[in-house]
Amino acid sequence: KVPEHVQLSNTQKLVGLQAELATIDTAKAVVSTQSTGETSKRIFYKGTPEQVAAARATLYTCLDTGLRLIHPFMPYISEELWQRLPRSAGETAPSLVVAQYPQDSTTWRDDKLDAQMSFVKNVIHTARSVKDTYLESKAKPAVYLKSTEPLTDYLDDVPLGTAVGSVGEKCEVHVLVKGLVDPVQEMNRLKKKRDQVEHNVSQLKEKIDKHSEKVPEHVQLSNTQKLVGLQAELATIDTAIDNFSKLAL
Repeated sequence: KVPEHVQLSNTQKLVGLQAELATIDTAKAVVSTQSTGETSKRIFYKGTPEQVAAARATLYTCLDTGLRLIHPFMPYISEELWQRLPRSAGETAPSLVVAQYPQDSTTWRDDKLDAQMSFVKNVIHTARSVKDTYLESKAKPAVYLKSTEPLTDYLDDVPLGTAVGSVGEKCEVHVLVKGLVDPVQEMNRLKKKRDQVEHNVSQLKEKIDKHSEKVPEHVQLSNTQKLVGLQAELATIDTAIDNFSKLAL
């Protein structure tokens, strides 16, 4: 009873959604390969033989899986690159065309590790953002962390003369800019920013105070999380103002 044109339309929508899912999977694989390559450099140079072997196996898996994922969209280049990879044990397919397409596997999932990697990426993004705010792109300033996360290998005493960025309420990223910026000018800029953030906090608190039973629970939770983030940002700005005030003396 469903008209043919409606069936055709629904089929086209389904194909489009499946293609979108495949594209998302491909993007995840590419990002995973890039992240694995970057984080493996230190291991390849300074790791033990066992660590190097594990990192190489992980990188190989990411490359192999990524090439299989992009093959339907980039058949020629993915085939060319895949043919250059050594074959894993048990792989008999002569070409990606007939090789098994990757299947979702919970055995490869580690929510805790994913959260840790997301945290590390946010730290890197924040450090670059702070650096770009104060310094030219080619500058390579020292970076220091103050964190409640288990990053003991990377934590150090923070010297005076740092600009600060926050990663939620868990971590402060300090970029050394001493001698490279005008502390008085930066204090004035930060005070203006603080006024804006304080205004946002006030507005959000007012909104939260007006919450009633009619407000969905997920909205209340979202607003509470935003408030925590804004309060952490205020604390970070206060730390930065304090740092620059000491430099201005």
